[in-house]
Amino acid sequence: GPHTRGNAGSHGGGLSMGRPLRLLVQGSRESTRIALLDETRLLEFYQEDTGTESLVGSVFLGRVERVLPDVKAAFVKLGLAQNGFLPLREAESYHRACGNAPLLTGQDVLVQVKKDPKGEKGAFLTRDIGLLGQYVLLMPKNRFVGLSRRVTDENDRTRAREMGKRIADGRFGIIVRHAALFAPVKQVEAEAEALWQGWCEIEQHAQYVKAPALLHEEPATLDVLLRDYAARHPIEVLSQCRPSETLPQGVTWQTLSMLEMEAAWSAARVEKQVDEALCRRIPLPGGGSLVIDEREALTTIDVNSGSAATAAGGESLAMEENLRAAAEAARQIRLRNLSGILLIDFIDMQSDAERARVLAAMEEAASDDRVKTVIHGFTSLGLLEMTRKRTRDTLSDTLTQPCDACHGTGRVRRN
Repeated sequence: GPHTRGNAGSHGGGLSMGRPLRLLVQGSRESTRIALLDETRLLEFYQEDTGTESLVGSVFLGRVERVLPDVKAAFVKLGLAQNGFLPLREAESYHRACGNAPLLTGQDVLVQVKKDPKGEKGAFLTRDIGLLGQYVLLMPKNRFVGLSRRVTDENDRTRAREMGKRIADGRFGIIVRHAALFAPVKQVEAEAEALWQGWCEIEQHAQYVKAPALLHEEPATLDVLLRDYAARHPIEVLSQCRPSETLPQGVTWQTLSMLEMEAAWSAARVEKQVDEALCRRIPLPGGGSLVIDEREALTTIDVNSGSAATAAGGESLAMEENLRAAAEAARQIRLRNLSGILLIDFIDMQSDAERARVLAAMEEAASDDRVKTVIHGFTSLGLLEMTRKRTRDTLSDTLTQPCDACHGTGRVRRN
């Protein structure tokens, strides 16, 4: 079966915190920019102009505009520029709990956005709603009890599954997140109850509004980052604003002036690292490079050996280069927010043992990414195949636009 990313904090059942992370938050009324750093290495970057925030996780009361039995989908009116796209089949656990009643034109339906609208495509929707907390994902429309893939230790899995069953008690579905293993059980229970109350309020609200209507929005990006990382890493936030709510445990906050923020931003070389992440070629420390091409169907990453590796021609040199490339490729995938199918062409390896080492290095490097990433292994052509969940726009889509002169084969920075 496919190799999935490892568990960053739970080896042999012992739980430990990851490396400290820093969040730089530079904001004005028009736009907010957030940089997530490991020391000075940029891991993730977000730029949100007013009105362009992601809709992923939002719950709408939509109205079915058209059902297309051939496509096995329906178009749903959400009150946005384009209608959303809703597949008729959901996960089996959803249909077991909610039945198989057909969707009808004109019917009101509660839906959640899984992928943002893009270009001509409307938002991708689901009826199998999931409300995400720091410790659990609560699924009010099914009764499935599951665990995050990060929970790899057997004892941890048993403990987490028992906890999930006890909390859900047949009322809803639940996925226990890796972070729950770090928290007191009471805290996990309290969060699940709060999410369940939130869902009951959404359902009540839906009875009094006219479709289409927005019923629930995900928190702001900064709050989502704190929610997803604070349980596993100590986090230092440097921001121009004061915190709007109580901070999760392990988070320290410093409010900076505009000048202090600019100094911190430039000391961490954020702009330079963002510019590099928009380039096709990324240099590697040993003289090699990565060449990254985003295409409609998939993204390819080619690992080129440096002059030293070709000159010496040593097997171990190629191996060193591949291990360096794995770490940088994982960082670039996360920073550029690449998703869908990803293929990496490493320098040729001589044995299965070498391929296994590179695979393990790739899994380790991708293990802390908060976006679901699955590493499927090497194809018969020797390419490493992986998938990453698609949610919001890529860095390139956010910060650049197609070039008019070459009709979209090149891109230029937005103003």
